[in-house]
Formats: sequence, C-alpha cells, structure tokens
Amino acid sequence: MSSLALLFVGAVLLVNGLVLLGRISARAAVPINLITGAGLVTASLLIAIPAGGDARLALFGAVGYSLFGVTYLTVAGGTLLGADGTGLGWYCAWASAVAVVLAAINFTAGDAHIAWLWSGWAVLFFAFFLSCCTADPRFDVAAGVVAIAQSVTTASIPALLMIDGSWTDLPVGWVAAAQVAGVVLAVAMAARPRPAERVEPATA
Repeated sequence: MSSLALLFVGAVLLVNGLVLLGRISARAAVPINLITGAGLVTASLLIAIPAGGDARLALFGAVGYSLFGVTYLTVAGGTLLGADGTGLGWYCAWASAVAVVLAAINFTAGDAHIAWLWSGWAVLFFAFFLSCCTADPRFDVAAGVVAIAQSVTTASIPALLMIDGSWTDLPVGWVAAAQVAGVVLAVAMAARPRPAERVEPATA
C-alpha cells in the first residue's frame, strides 16, 4: 500500500473509531468513507489490471487496497441506506482471515514491518466483526479504541515515515510492540464489566 493511501486510511480509521465511541454521528463520517473508499478501490484496479496473473506481489498489494476500500464504501452505503451492520460484520470476519494471509506472505517475503501492520489489521477487522454482529456495546468501545490506536500506529505514523524515507530504519520490535499494545488495550476495554442499567424509581 502506498504511503499516500496509508495516510488517508489513518484518517478514516480515526473518524470511524470516533463514530464507534459515539463522539460523532455515523452520517458525519459518510463523506470521508466514500471518498477514501472510492480512491482505494480505484487504486486496486489500476494495480491489478496491468499486473495480470504474473505479478503475484502486485496483485496481493491490490488486495490490500481493496480490503479497506470496500470496507469504507460499505460503511458509507450502510449508513445512507439505514442497513444493519451484520453484512459488514461478516465481511470484516472474512477480511480478517485475508489479512492473516497477507501478514504471512509479507513475513515470508522478508518484510516484517508490513507483516506486523497486517497482523494488526487482522485484529482490527475482527474487532469490527464483533462490533457489528454482537449486541454488547463493549465491543463497540473496543473496536473504536483499536481503530483510533491503529489510525496512529499502523497508518498515519508509518505513512509519514515512508514519505520521509525512514520507515525501514524503524526497529521491527517497535512496530510489533505497538500492535500488541493496541490488542491488549482493546481486550481490556471489551473485558470491562457492562455498566448496570439505570432503573427509574417507581411512581405512584
């Protein structure tokens, strides 16, 4: 994924994380999801069509663009249509499995930096699945927290370091630690006891 695309992935993760935390409305997030999603899907087509069947790594790169692009377009479309999130949730479960494959491919290819990013994104997609397909609000909070954390650790900072040319100089251990910390934080948020429902006093 290019540094410019990754930078805007960070922006959308931040906005969608704030939606999950109830800080902004879902409709307010529609424009950035539409614009970024359309851009990522277009980029994936521009990569995949000329590559054909021979450029394996290029095609896997196109898969990466598509996973996020389709997610953002589905978020925007679901909000505009008033659809429930279960379809998006099961898509995210599938995307989580694909992200695991992309992480393994990058580890095998010797690019541990990107492999750790895909490992983090596998957790992110799974968190979205739990948020969309369960009724427990703790999973919304957990998904929102991990999205905001990863907007910084897997997208904004890596993109800026790529633009600067210093991304490959960053110790891999730091990248891995950031992803593990995000997962621990999300699990801690999901494991918190559910707040007790407030019972209104009976009136005569």
